[in-house]
Amino acid sequence: MGSACRTRCRPRPRFGPIRSFIRRLVEKNPLPEGAAPVAVGLVINGAATYAFFGIASRTLAAATYSAISAFWAVLYAIGNGIMQPLEQEVARACSARRVRGVGSGPVIRRAMVIGGLFWLLVAVVILVSATQGAFQRLFHDNQILIVALVIGLGGFCVGHLTRGTLSSHHRFGRYGMFFSVDGVARVVLAAILGLLGVMAAGPWGMIMAVTPFIAVAVSLWRQHGLLEPGPPAPWGELTQNLGWLLLGTSSISLVVQGGTIAVGRLATSSQQAAAGQFLNGLQTARIPLFLFQAILASLLPKLSRQAETGHLDEFTSGLRRLVLAILGLGMIAVLAAALLGPALIRLVFGTQSALTRWDLALLALAYIIIMATICIDQGLVALYAHSRMAIGWFCALLVFIGVTLLGTQLFLRVEVGLLSASVFAFVWMLISLWAGLRRHRSMHAIELADALADLPTEM
Repeated sequence: MGSACRTRCRPRPRFGPIRSFIRRLVEKNPLPEGAAPVAVGLVINGAATYAFFGIASRTLAAATYSAISAFWAVLYAIGNGIMQPLEQEVARACSARRVRGVGSGPVIRRAMVIGGLFWLLVAVVILVSATQGAFQRLFHDNQILIVALVIGLGGFCVGHLTRGTLSSHHRFGRYGMFFSVDGVARVVLAAILGLLGVMAAGPWGMIMAVTPFIAVAVSLWRQHGLLEPGPPAPWGELTQNLGWLLLGTSSISLVVQGGTIAVGRLATSSQQAAAGQFLNGLQTARIPLFLFQAILASLLPKLSRQAETGHLDEFTSGLRRLVLAILGLGMIAVLAAALLGPALIRLVFGTQSALTRWDLALLALAYIIIMATICIDQGLVALYAHSRMAIGWFCALLVFIGVTLLGTQLFLRVEVGLLSASVFAFVWMLISLWAGLRRHRSMHAIELADALADLPTEM
């Protein structure tokens, strides 16, 4: 009797429905594991980027600020384009090894050698190109920025290798720390230059070059177990698809950063400040792209595990939810860029926006589509369809160049070029993913049939 009374009289938990709602929300969450801690680091890094350029725009002359803006675009276009394939391949190969219970240390050491060779080759090409005046117009003939570019690409190399290793080992807190430290260090050094009244472009470029090294040192501090012993890694474990990845990531990096570079190249002598003005608008329109890297960091390892184990239904449904979520929330971002963008530019950079609301809306729309497309191309990489991914982005780059060259208005021709390239890439990746999934399902069906055929039959 007393036991029954206690059962009937026990108060019902007040937060049961809330916990149930949160559980369902987490289960339906389209974001991959680790996105949240990385997002924190990227929010800090994004805010720091705004602060850095806000300080620079208030300190430097318009032409010098334009040179720094072009330097930023070139550094990130080449750095991400050349070095990001290493991060992707390290993340994919290490994740595949960990699924099989195999140590990933040999893969990471191979990647270090490849990264060093990449950096050395690109450094030689840049220095030779600089002697031919390749960067003279973009950097306003500043030689220190050439040196900073070479050093900065070394920073991108060690940074991407570090991030690929951390993401494959699910250490997303440290991955996010990399971005936080990189951004904070950049702002602190910029504040020092601003207080000292340094007006030359070289030291500002050096800030961007050295902060990745600081971020790597801090994020790897007291991290153990990253280089687990394992069987030797043949070169093909990393390099088999590296050429396609280089073509693909170089193309997308040039599309993402190409707007500022194109404006700098197309601007007339009376438009020396155009690159800086465009970058201010570009940074505002692509705020969601900073946060998107949080998704990208953990997306490829997750998709690689699902593809490796044959869980293609989870692969497809998760990727679909993520792409739809990006496109849905992206429409809000486009509206916000149009309504709030000009005021934000005045507040952060201390100058009137040279881009109209329509300019900012077009840029935001292009980058939202690019974000959704990158999610799909990560699916192609996980399915080993590297060639389709690379050809798609290379063709999108050609679309960007062709449309931009056909235009006449400096900003509008670049904006329409970006939007055209993003739409082309999105359609291409969707079709390629559909074909890749069909091929992958057939391969798994054949492997399963072979495995069943090898089972001993009872007599």
